[in-house]
Amino acid sequence: MIGLKKKELFFSCISFMNSIITTAPTVGMLFSLFVFVPLAETKGRKYTVVYFRFVRSLITYLNTDVFRFIITLASSFCHLLSALTQSSEIFILGQVLNGLQLPLRMFVTMLYITECAPDKYRGFASTALIFSDVIGQVIMFSVGSPSVLGKPNTWFIFPLAVMISSLVNFAMAARLPDSPKWLVRQNRMEEAAKSIEFYHGENVCLNDVMTSFIKEKNLTTEDRISLKEVWENDTMREALKVLCSVSMFLIFDSGVIQGTYTVLLHKTAGFTVQETMNLNLILAVVFFPTRFIGTYIIDSLGRRAVMGIAGVIVYSKTWLMLSTQVIIYFVGPSTLTRVMYIAVECLSESTLATGVASLGILFINELFPPSARTSVAQALILVTMGVNLPLISSFPIIYAFFGPAYFMVHVFSQVFFGTYLYRHMPETSGRAVYDIIESMDEEVASRRASFIEERTPLVRKRSSTLAFKRNSILNTSRTRALTFDHNLIPSKWDY
Repeated sequence: MIGLKKKELFFSCISFMNSIITTAPTVGMLFSLFVFVPLAETKGRKYTVVYFRFVRSLITYLNTDVFRFIITLASSFCHLLSALTQSSEIFILGQVLNGLQLPLRMFVTMLYITECAPDKYRGFASTALIFSDVIGQVIMFSVGSPSVLGKPNTWFIFPLAVMISSLVNFAMAARLPDSPKWLVRQNRMEEAAKSIEFYHGENVCLNDVMTSFIKEKNLTTEDRISLKEVWENDTMREALKVLCSVSMFLIFDSGVIQGTYTVLLHKTAGFTVQETMNLNLILAVVFFPTRFIGTYIIDSLGRRAVMGIAGVIVYSKTWLMLSTQVIIYFVGPSTLTRVMYIAVECLSESTLATGVASLGILFINELFPPSARTSVAQALILVTMGVNLPLISSFPIIYAFFGPAYFMVHVFSQVFFGTYLYRHMPETSGRAVYDIIESMDEEVASRRASFIEERTPLVRKRSSTLAFKRNSILNTSRTRALTFDHNLIPSKWDY
C-alpha cells in the first residue's frame, strides 16, 4: 500500500514537472512580447535581433545577433548546465529564457529582414528565412534519434551546438547595418543611405528608394499607434481583418493538432510509435527540396495566387483528415486509413512548400504603416496563442467522445475565412509599402462612400457626412492631398 502511494506521488511529481517545463516558454514569451519587442522601435531592429539574442545563448550554455543573441546564449548555457548537474530547476530557467526569444524570432527578425530587402524580393527574403528552419528540422530528425545523439549522456551536445552557432551568427550579423526604414524613421539619412546601398546594391537608384521610405514614414504623424487607433481607422481595420483571416485560415487547418498529438493520431490510424518517427523523417527529407518553390512563387505569382494554391491544398487536407477520422471511428484502423493519413501528411508538407507561412509577417510589413506594426504584431501573437490554446487543450476531450466532430469545425471555418480573403485580400507583391497602403485607403474609402451614399437622405449634405465618417489618422495622398515634403530628402541625392 505504501509502495503504491509512493508510485502515485512519483508520477504526480513527474506530471507537475512536465507541466512546468511545457508552460515555462509561454511565460518568457509573454514577458518578451510586451517588454523586449517594443525595443525594436526605440533601439533598432539590429540591436534587438542580434545583440539581445546573443546574451540569451550565453546564459543557455552555462546552464545546460546583441539582444536576441544574448538570450539564445543564456538559454543554451542553462540547458547545458542542467545536463551536467541534472538540475531540473536550471532546465526550467533555460526554457523561460528560450521563450523570451520566440517573439523576437517570429516578428522582429522577420521584420528586420523584410525591411532590408528590396520591394521585389520581400517575399523571397521572408520565405528563405522559414526555409532555413526546415534545414534545422531535418538535421534534428536525423541526429536526435535515441540511436544517435538523443541519449541522456549525449543530449548536452545540442545546447552546446546552439551556443556555438549563436557565436558564429553574432560574429557575422554584428557587421550588418540596421534597417534602412528604421534609420529613416530616426531621421538618420546618411546611415540610411549607406544601409540601402549595402542591402540593395551599389547600382540602386538611391533617390527613388529614399523617397519611397520617407513617404512610408510620413503615412502617419505619430511614432507609435495603439491597437485601438488601428481599429478605429477604416483602412487599417480592413488590413487587420485580412491579416487575422490569413492567420485563422492557417490555424484551423489542424496543423497545430497534428504537430502536438502526432503520435496519438498516427496510432489511431494504425501506425506504431517507431513507424511514426520514421515517417516524419522520411517526409521531412522528401519534401525538403520543395521548400525552394515557395521562395520563388511568392514573388513571381503574387500573394493572392500563393494563398489560393495553399487554400486549395489546406481545404483538401481538411476534408481528407475528416474522412480518415470518420473511417477510423466507425470501422477502425486499417491499411486504408494508414494510406489516407500519409496523404494528409503529404498535403501538410505541400502547404508549407507554397511559402504561405510567411504571409503573416509580410502583411504586417506591407499593409500597416511603421508606427502600427509593433501593436499589430503583439495583438496577432496574442490572438494566435489565445486560439491555439483552447484548440489544443480541448482536442483530447472531444476526440475521446467523437473524433470526427473536432475536424468538422475546420471545414466550416475555412470556408468563411477563405471567402473573405478571396474578396478582400490585396495583391502586394513587388509594390512599395506606401503605394500599397494608399491604394488600399482609396479602395476602402470608395466602398465606404458607396455604402453611406446609399443610406444618406438627399436632404443631407453627403460631403459633410463622408468627411465626418472617415478617420484621417492615415496621412495618405487622399487625406493630405499630396502634401509630401520633398525637401526632407537631402539635395545630394537628387540625381
